[in-house]
Amino acid sequence: MKLLSLFYEDFTIGQKFVSGERELQCNDILKFAELTGDFNKLHFDRNFSTSSGFKDVIVHGMLTLSIMLGLWHSLDLTNGTILAFAGLKDVSFKIPVYVGDKLHLTSEIASKRELRSRGNAGLVIVKLQGINQEDKAVLEAELVLIIKRKSEQWRKTGIGK
Repeated sequence: MKLLSLFYEDFTIGQKFVSGERELQCNDILKFAELTGDFNKLHFDRNFSTSSGFKDVIVHGMLTLSIMLGLWHSLDLTNGTILAFAGLKDVSFKIPVYVGDKLHLTSEIASKRELRSRGNAGLVIVKLQGINQEDKAVLEAELVLIIKRKSEQWRKTGIGK
């Protein structure tokens, strides 16, 4: 059974979610570089990246972050209830990511609060952690989302709980 999108009220602090896995390919690096214009040698020149202390060419940090956001989206938790992607906080790249690494996302609801400026929504902060095949954290960040609240009718009747 497919999980329906969650409303603001459905999220609880400490609630955890885990995504499926995504393997990084050479083509991912190339497509990202073509899209962004970031053709830094660290991502394409093995001699340069190994002489810089890495074991091979490394995946762009922003590509890794984008994949983590895609893995959050793949959970299908907010696809029908998100009103805005309000920001990212405390992004930290922990260790390099390489072609062939298999990443998954662990996430935890860190906090939430009602928004006075938007009665139909609340703010939810999600701690994200990108994990590789060796169970090591490659990235940590906090995702700030504005999520729809249930309608007054649903809150009164309990429909959608």
